[in-house]
Amino acid sequence: MRALVVALLCASAAPLASQSAPEVVRGRVLDDSSRALTGATVTITRGPDRLVQFDTTDADGRYSSRFDPGTGDYLVHVASVGFRSARRRVQAQANERELIADFTLGRDLTLLATVKVKADKPVRASNAPSPYNPETGASERWSEGVNGRVTPGSAGDLNAIASTMPGITVTPSGASMLGAASTSNLTTLNGMAIPGGSLPRAARVDTRVTGATFDPTRGGFSGASIDTRLSAGSRDFQRRNGFATFDSPQLQMTDAIGRSLGLVNGGYRASLGADGEAIRRILTYNVALDVGRTVSDPATLIASDIGAWNRAGVAPDSIARLKQVASTLGLPIAGSGAPSARRRDAITWLGRLDDVRDSLRALSLTTYATDTKEGALGF
Repeated sequence: MRALVVALLCASAAPLASQSAPEVVRGRVLDDSSRALTGATVTITRGPDRLVQFDTTDADGRYSSRFDPGTGDYLVHVASVGFRSARRRVQAQANERELIADFTLGRDLTLLATVKVKADKPVRASNAPSPYNPETGASERWSEGVNGRVTPGSAGDLNAIASTMPGITVTPSGASMLGAASTSNLTTLNGMAIPGGSLPRAARVDTRVTGATFDPTRGGFSGASIDTRLSAGSRDFQRRNGFATFDSPQLQMTDAIGRSLGLVNGGYRASLGADGEAIRRILTYNVALDVGRTVSDPATLIASDIGAWNRAGVAPDSIARLKQVASTLGLPIAGSGAPSARRRDAITWLGRLDDVRDSLRALSLTTYATDTKEGALGF
């Protein structure tokens, strides 16, 4: 009886000893291209007590974890960013102490819902003016819309074009925007400031007048901006144009006071313009020349009548007394050297040459010159 009990204890102790021995769970993790996955997280749960151990795969994709004591039953879970996770139950067979669990993870291709993106094509920034795209907050006008409101003798006069806009008053020193001095104006030719206020009538230009934009980046923002664009000559057509204007005093109507004040004037103005290709596919041109003269009788204390004197605020008896005093003192009232007429002669040149051989490297020469001679305008 004692021998039987000892035999039963020995038989029951054998499986207990086998289950309490240490066990190792190891394996290798690959992707769907048979490349080792480095840094994959491996979670191993021992059954049935749910003891959890963690490991990370090495550069060769291998992992290993030791359990002491081992139970022969484990749940292995593998996860890696960008791949589908996997889990597997591993059980020991017979007296197995090293359990192997290899994994191959497929890529996690998540299919998102269809997204439709709609956008407008970006427009390259440009400061090129357009009559169909006025500047914000500006009251502006192109010369093409005001030619009918400018007399032929004043065509090309930038101040005359500006005067057709509301809010602009023409003063002796130039155009005034909302009462601001003419020195606040900005007059440019192809973006460059020019001192002149007149262009040849025959010049093929675009003139844009912008008033009171209050944009400090423009400069002279408190006044008017008069922007003239002289484009390159046409590469398809040779254009010629000319204008001639003659002022005849006999065809001008005014009263006696107007005639005595010299409002009736005579003169002429001629303008020639041309543009096209000077050298085929090499050089283009756009040039214009303007010549003019204006003549009128000066209004003086000798030649004017009583109506003109009264309009000027001068009493006729004061003029008679002045002549008497001058004669008594021997001062000449009339003599040589005094201009017999008020006269203004002006000549203006505007031109542009463009080298068109290379479209990526544009060379342009713009010239502007004016000369004015005036006499007896203060009479």
